[in-house]
Amino acid sequence: MMEALKRLYAGFRGFDEAGSAVPMMDGPLKPNTALDEAPVVLRLPEIDNLTTTPGGLIGSQGAGLLRFRTSGASLEATEERSFSSAITCLASDASGGLAIGLDGQGIVVRGGRHDGLHITTLNGVTLRSPSAALFLDPDMLIVANGSAEFMMADWKRDLMNRRATGGIWRVALTGNGGHEAIPLARDLAFPYGLAIGSGGALLAAEAWRHRILTLDPSTAKAPRAVLADLPAYPARIAPATSGGYWLSLFAPRNQLVEFVLREEDYRRRMVASIDPAYWIAPSLSSGASFLEPIQGGARKKLNMLKPWSPSWSYGLVVRCDANMRPLASFHSRADGALHGVTSLAESRGALFVGVKGAGAIVRLQESGAPQ
Repeated sequence: MMEALKRLYAGFRGFDEAGSAVPMMDGPLKPNTALDEAPVVLRLPEIDNLTTTPGGLIGSQGAGLLRFRTSGASLEATEERSFSSAITCLASDASGGLAIGLDGQGIVVRGGRHDGLHITTLNGVTLRSPSAALFLDPDMLIVANGSAEFMMADWKRDLMNRRATGGIWRVALTGNGGHEAIPLARDLAFPYGLAIGSGGALLAAEAWRHRILTLDPSTAKAPRAVLADLPAYPARIAPATSGGYWLSLFAPRNQLVEFVLREEDYRRRMVASIDPAYWIAPSLSSGASFLEPIQGGARKKLNMLKPWSPSWSYGLVVRCDANMRPLASFHSRADGALHGVTSLAESRGALFVGVKGAGAIVRLQESGAPQ
């Protein structure tokens, strides 16, 4: 009763009692141009899922599985195989096995002792949106199902319909080509990244609640937030060889989007009647069409785009310590060219960043982190 009265009073006085304010990028997240200034080592539309394996760096381009090799200061990509659906996640078991998420088709395993295994359901739940995967060992796989309702390609629909049907599962891969799945967390708002945390705990990026969770991989104990109220939507998490983690954030939070998410009638009409490309919603890239909705504060003045203003898209990589506290960040601001960071992986002493929105791979040296 008291909470309802507080909300009514907040609405009357204009307070943000709903907690909808977008936090400022400050401190270690202070905007800079470090991502735009880093060298682009390869231009590749739809680049995603950069992953380190014993054989080197791999990734995906749409439905194609790619392997990369260094060529001077650049990367070269070779397609190893192609699938019938877009690749949504990759995980290496460090002994030759590779788990490959396919949009709407679950996860297939190629190589290793479970070669040929195809996982389409998790204890009766359809693996419609395999958003992340992680091997604890060659026989134990952690899987994030971003949404039980929408495919990965429809991530905007999942957000704008305010769904929270995602889950994280522990999957035991058995020797007879089967699997046993146990839920570790349910009702998550689009889990998008996984990593092994301190003490064997799991770290998970929950995109629509803009936070990083920690959970026990052996039980279904309720997860807790270790990093919350991020100014952007988190995606993949990668371990840093010198300790801590790298965190990719694929789109910025926007005050206008936060407002639309609370306006039920407007949001439902927008989703039902407008092309998703022109929704008031976050995006991996923006500015390509005059049909896009008003750019929030990111408007041109005297023919120049204000780089400090919010926009539908942004480029952001964050360096975190072992407790997921941000230490430094790399930005491509509203007027930048490297928006839509969805994956990253360390290889040969450098961090390679997959910028899906811009179709590029960028190389970052940890020593170049802004102070």
